[in-house]
Amino acid sequence: MTKKIRIFQHLTLLLLCSLALAGCATLPSNGPTSSAVIRGARDAVDVPYKVVDISPQVINALPPSQSPGIAQMSALSLSATPGRADVIRDGDTLSILIFEVGFGLFSGQSSIADAIRPPTAGAQQIVAVVREGGIVDLPYLGPVTASGNFPEQLADELRRRLKRVSESPQVIVNISDTAHSVAYVSGAITKPGRYRLTAAHEKLLDMIALAGGTAENANNVDIKIKRGAQVAQAPLNEISSESAANLELMPDDRVEVVLRRPSYTALGATEKVSQISLEAPSVNLVEAIARATGPSDKSANPRGVFVFRLEKGPNDEQPRAVVYRLNMLKPESYFLAQMFAVKDKDVILFSNSSSNLTQKLATLITQLINPVLPALFLLR
Repeated sequence: MTKKIRIFQHLTLLLLCSLALAGCATLPSNGPTSSAVIRGARDAVDVPYKVVDISPQVINALPPSQSPGIAQMSALSLSATPGRADVIRDGDTLSILIFEVGFGLFSGQSSIADAIRPPTAGAQQIVAVVREGGIVDLPYLGPVTASGNFPEQLADELRRRLKRVSESPQVIVNISDTAHSVAYVSGAITKPGRYRLTAAHEKLLDMIALAGGTAENANNVDIKIKRGAQVAQAPLNEISSESAANLELMPDDRVEVVLRRPSYTALGATEKVSQISLEAPSVNLVEAIARATGPSDKSANPRGVFVFRLEKGPNDEQPRAVVYRLNMLKPESYFLAQMFAVKDKDVILFSNSSSNLTQKLATLITQLINPVLPALFLLR
């Protein structure tokens, strides 16, 4: 009988060990351990990455936090050839003011009796549309070529022609409406629409202001500009009034205000897995960890706080995977974390503690042994 008990005990222990070994590979976990992340950097094939400890040298060598779209907008500004916005084109509506002194077409003096009276001044406003072919039709003057001229050039031509029928004509020409020297604003803007470009040479931020601005947080907005076949997009909060990215708008530019809501994600051994919005122009790693409620006291390894990032330098054609590591048990790490900026789409991983996995394994073995112990005592 004793021999059977020993055999049963051995079989039971063997079964428990097998289940425990199997359990080691399948223990529930909310993320990898620090050693697993480091080992993955050595073994990863599909998405190779490297682990870098955050240090002053690493922080100084980080690629600039400025969006690449800023450089693209600056390039658009340099490649443009701004000209006058008030050239007359087909389809424009012109406001023509004609002033006369003495005898003239619109002065009202039409008889000999009128001629002996003191000279009088008169004015007449004519609204005319430039038809296809660039011609504008005017009373007494007939068709006049307008397209391709500036308002003062057309005014000089009209004044020259009026001298044949008017004593002292003066002419002022303005473009009251146009479909050509305009920029289009759309998207998350208060007053989307078509806006005329004037001699003030409106810049990008000027046009955003003219359109009423955006009701969204500036940190959550991108400005996308399309000029012909060229497209550039950059965060609104990175475009300053003095920068080249605040480019002068050209006719037919299309400006779109795009919502992007930049954020980072906190995963692993933390009290709350979450996606957190970057609602400030700059958020450092200390602030990001605090917003994510930090590593869990019960299950996290404070030596292994990792920032997973797809990083693209100024000379990189494709982004490269980099994992930055912070050891929160070192006091100096808190200063370094204040200098390390968190970027859009970063993933902060609080690694699991190895002791946490050991505790889970011990709990699993206890749960497996407890039902067997009464049977062993019954066999004694």
